[in-house]
Amino acid sequence: MSSEERSADSELSAGSETAGEGPDVASGPESEQADSDPVLRAKYADFCSAQLTEVFLSLSDERIYEIVQEEARAQDVTAAAIGFRAMVRLATKRLRESVPLPDFETWKRDYEADPERYDRYLLGLWRQLTVGDADDDG
Repeated sequence: MSSEERSADSELSAGSETAGEGPDVASGPESEQADSDPVLRAKYADFCSAQLTEVFLSLSDERIYEIVQEEARAQDVTAAAIGFRAMVRLATKRLRESVPLPDFETWKRDYEADPERYDRYLLGLWRQLTVGDADDDG
């Protein structure tokens, strides 16, 4: 990877972690409640990831490339100057903006009313997200 690619990747990495870009278990208006429901927060992140993954995998290679090009232009970056991971971040960012996902409170209410409805969509990532919490307890 050239220094230009590393620089572009670094800029995109920093930009992809800003607030308001989709579900984030550690920031946003619900962050005060994040400590009270770490398993539900992790399941919510897992659910949102699964939804985005399903959409991403349903796209043709050509459409993914178009999305990357559009998002690169929007961020004033040349897609040809970035690496694969940065391209995936660009596509994921654009999908987060276009795929309708419930906010945490709505998802939590619906999940608690009917967990089986959502459990089939979870990838299992939530278990990894909560391992650190279990390790801290004892």
